[in-house]
Amino acid sequence: MNPVKTLICLFAICICPASSYAGTAITNDIAQKYYNNCVAGAQKQGQLTPQNQQRYCACTAMNMQQSMTQEDLSALSYKDEKARLVLNKILTNVNAPCMQYPVHDMISKKCMTDLKNSGICNCLSNKMGQYTAQQAQKMMPQLLAENPNLFDPLTPIMDSQEFQQTQKSIALSCATNPNQQ
Repeated sequence: MNPVKTLICLFAICICPASSYAGTAITNDIAQKYYNNCVAGAQKQGQLTPQNQQRYCACTAMNMQQSMTQEDLSALSYKDEKARLVLNKILTNVNAPCMQYPVHDMISKKCMTDLKNSGICNCLSNKMGQYTAQQAQKMMPQLLAENPNLFDPLTPIMDSQEFQQTQKSIALSCATNPNQQ
């Protein structure tokens, strides 16, 4: 299971009955419960570094609290249009702004496997993480238009022509000067 699928599953853990919390803000307690479950799930998966597990979970918890309601969480328990709209909201407003952490770690692992050069790999993964932080949320409307049933945008983002071209350009730049910021 990847970080996005874990994120969606962990939202389900926080679900409260809609009749009790319709339209109310996500409380600090709910956000903290989500964060704790997110970190525990990420540790079990082992795909992210411990530091990026915490960063990703803190980022998504903060975005969840800022952009969602408890009613949204409740809607996720149904399989209807409202649930899909909430899932799109999660993908766009909660997950996309935090995707730099899984992208960073995925690129770093692949680069180290392929090149075994920590300078170049650190440069590439840091810069691609920064790129993803800036672009992922902007890419979501197009991705959802192309696939209205999208569940995990990580692969479509990383497979996009724009992402691939940027990665090649940054890789060349990092190979020339791996110490750049």
